[in-house]
Formats: sequence, C-alpha cells, structure tokens
Amino acid sequence: MCRAIFVLLGLVALISSSVLSLSATAQAVPDQRVSETQPSAVTPTAAPSMPYWREIRLWPEDSPVLQAGIAALAHEAWALTHPSILVYRPAERSARSAVLVFPGGGYKALAIGPKSTLGLYGSDVCKWLTDAGITCVLVKYRVPNTGCNWNPITKRHESPAIPMALQDAQRAMSLVRYNAEAWGIDPNRIGVMGFSAGGNLAVLSSTEFASRRYAPADAADQVSIRPDFAIPVYPGHMTMEHKNRRPPDSAAARELNTDIVVSAAVPPTLLIHAKDDPVDPVEYSEIYEKALREVGANVRLIRYETGGHAFGVRQQGTDSDRWTRDAMRWLDEIGMGK
Repeated sequence: MCRAIFVLLGLVALISSSVLSLSATAQAVPDQRVSETQPSAVTPTAAPSMPYWREIRLWPEDSPVLQAGIAALAHEAWALTHPSILVYRPAERSARSAVLVFPGGGYKALAIGPKSTLGLYGSDVCKWLTDAGITCVLVKYRVPNTGCNWNPITKRHESPAIPMALQDAQRAMSLVRYNAEAWGIDPNRIGVMGFSAGGNLAVLSSTEFASRRYAPADAADQVSIRPDFAIPVYPGHMTMEHKNRRPPDSAAARELNTDIVVSAAVPPTLLIHAKDDPVDPVEYSEIYEKALREVGANVRLIRYETGGHAFGVRQQGTDSDRWTRDAMRWLDEIGMGK
C-alpha cells in the first residue's frame, strides 16, 4: 500500500509539472509512407529546444483501431485520441539508426510539457540522440488508462480491455521501419527507449513482438515490429504487485509481471535505474534483468546511487547524470551507435 501511495504521489507531481496538452491535430497520411515534400503537420504552442521534422498520425481516420479507441476514451475529459509520431532527424552525419521514445506519465498523460525532463515534445532527449547521428521518433501514444495504471478511486491497478498504448507502439515501429529507406535509416537498426510508464511500454514492445495487438491496417503492417534493441529507463508496472497482489504476499514484489513474457529472442536490452527511486524502485529492473539472463537474452543493468525518479536527460548533480554517456557507449558496443 505504501508503494502504491508513493506511485500516486509521484505521478501527481510528474503530471502537474510536465504534462503536455493532449489535443491532437495531426494530418493523416493516406498510405502511411511519407513524402519528402510533405509539410510538418502541427505547429506547437511553444517552441521546443529543437524543431522536429514532421508529425505523422499513426492511424488512418477510418481505421477500426482508431475508432475503437475514440469510443473507449469518449468519457475522458483530457484524452489523446489521435496518436502520432514526431520525427527528429540528425542535422549532419547519420548513424542510420533510429530510436522510438515513449514518454512517461503513468499511462494517464504524456509527460512532454514545458517542464518535462525530456524537453518540450521530447526535444531534449531527441537532441541528445540526433547530435549522435541517431534519428529520434517521439511517440505520442493514446492516454489515459491505455496500459496498466493505478485507479485512485478503487485503489487498485487496472489493465485496459484494449491495450491502446501497445497498439500505438507497435504501429509506430511499423511506420518507421516501413519508411526507413526514405528517412535514411537502416531497417535493422531501430530500437525503443522509454521512461517510467514509457519504460514499461519499451519492455512490452521488446517482448511482445511475435504478434500484433491489432489487425493489420495496410502495407506498413507487413514489416517486422521487433525492435533491434531496447533501453527501458526506470520502467514501471514490472511486478505482480501490479496484478493487485500485496502483502502479506510479499513475494509479489519479487515476481515479474505476467504481462511480460521473456525469451532468448528479446533484443539487446539496457536497463537504467537509480537506487533511490521512490516511485518505481530499482528492484523492478533487477527482476527483469534476472528474467532475461535466465533465458539467455543479452541484457545489462546500470544502477546509479542517486537520481530519484523521472530524471530524464536533465542534469541535476546526481549520479544518474552520466546515464546518457553510458547508454551511448552501450549503443556503440552493440553496433547501433556509430
């Protein structure tokens, strides 16, 4: 119960300080292959630290997946019903790699507002990646309650009937890989990165790739949705506590969430976590690392003494400040960086 309270308080602080307005006004792309001459679809209300190349809707307007989501979220006052991707491209040299970035927000909102530690619209995390020659794709997946989330009224964790966040993550991978050649990306060098709830989404994306959670919509859905690497950063919703198993069954805190099915086919994975995280404890990453090692997957966990939760890419004078350098070194080691 105490941990649930910590999670709720952490999410309130995160969302109140960094959440983006969730209106969606992106332009649909008929065949989902993007023309080099197509203009950017959205003008942000405030300028991010670096401009994105363009915004692209994930689903055609008449898609049954999109329409089902609109109906499911109709009663939510601040729902993001039209998910999209923001594509940030390297200004100069390209490593021909790409990273899909999933922001946090507890599956309640997207923490990419003006005070986000990822930067407005994820621009700071994307600047770090594009400066290294890596295309960054910020995924604005549907919210709220589109993945495992805490219900403060029932005081229980709930999982949605339709896994819309995972659908959006899989569809985003399809669109990026489908357009890889046109965007100067090697289709075999596309990974995922996520923060907090987005870290959980990165985990799900890199474990649940054998089948789509939606019926294929078009030609883009004929390509593989398996990421080539994954970097979950302080991932949440990782244990059986999130299936509402609580003390005196303390074993729930040490068991991997059954939503996460591991295998040797999971792509190379780097886990980033601070030991003093009060919201998503470091044990979440430790349990996942152990599960991956047991099946023979390529995994590394880097623990930092200090950093807390939601440090993003913002320098704050803590041990976790060096995580971006460590992550870039790891990307170079697995052949995805340079």
